[in-house]
Amino acid sequence: MKRLVVIGLVALSAVSCGGLGETSAGDVRPGTAEPGATAIVMHDDTFEPVSVSVPQGAAQFELRNEGANNHNFTNQALNVSTGPLKPGQVATVNVTIHAGANQFLCTWHPGMEITVTGT
Repeated sequence: MKRLVVIGLVALSAVSCGGLGETSAGDVRPGTAEPGATAIVMHDDTFEPVSVSVPQGAAQFELRNEGANNHNFTNQALNVSTGPLKPGQVATVNVTIHAGANQFLCTWHPGMEITVTGT
C-alpha cells in the first residue's frame, strides 16, 4: 500500500510540474507565420517534411496540426516547444538554429521527429 502511495505522489508531481512539451517554451505564438517561414505539418506520428535545411541563426517555423491527436514541436537543447497543439491549430515558432543537425520531436509520440539542419 505504501508503495502505491509513493508512486501516486511521484506521478502527481510529474504532472503538476510539467515537462518540456507540456507547455510552450521559447518564442512561440498562436497563429500563422510571416511569408517566408518554413512550413511544417504535423500528422499522426509524423512531421512533414521529415527534414529541412535553413540558414543557421534566426529562423521562423509555422506548425500546423493536421492530425487527429495533440502534438508538439520540441527541442530541449534550444529550450523551445509549441506545447500542445490540438488538431487544426497553428503556431509560429521563432528560434535560433545552430549549424548542423537540430532534432525536434513530439514528446508524446516516439519516433515523431524532424531534423532541422542549419547551413
